[in-house]
Amino acid sequence: MSNDRAAEARQGLFDSIAGKAKEVAGAVSGKDDLVEEGQLQQTEARNRRAAVADDAIAEAKQAEAAQKMRDSSQEAALTKGSTRTEAGRQESAVDQQRETEHALAARAAEQQEADASQEAERQADELAEARLREAEAIQADATATEHQSATEKARLQREAIAAEKQAAQLRAETEN
Repeated sequence: MSNDRAAEARQGLFDSIAGKAKEVAGAVSGKDDLVEEGQLQQTEARNRRAAVADDAIAEAKQAEAAQKMRDSSQEAALTKGSTRTEAGRQESAVDQQRETEHALAARAAEQQEADASQEAERQADELAEARLREAEAIQADATATEHQSATEKARLQREAIAAEKQAAQLRAETEN
């Protein structure tokens, strides 16, 4: 693409110089049609330079949007991985705590009457359920983060497509 842009810039410079030469030659020789042709050629050269600049800007915006999308995807992947790891740790801690609490409840049940034993088991189960709910909440947060990342990625893709369309329109206008 940069070779095409360089060729366009060279052609624009050549057209500008040739147009100026025609304008000067027409003015010196008194030929108004040659003056007009030279001015038109210079205008075309200016338009070509503007189109090349607009195309370069659109290309830069597209590259920036693509980089943002890649960065967002990487960030989402890192967040997803760390959230899953944390959820796994929480679940493991819940499992370990549940085992510990069940063992304590079993020892307490042996030492206490049947009613006291049932109360200890109930408390252990409630605590384990609370920890499981915490782990589920962490997992739900990870899912929400994934959704946000997917939404951001879609938005960046739309921006990149819009930038490509704008560049295509500018090229089409320049060619016309």
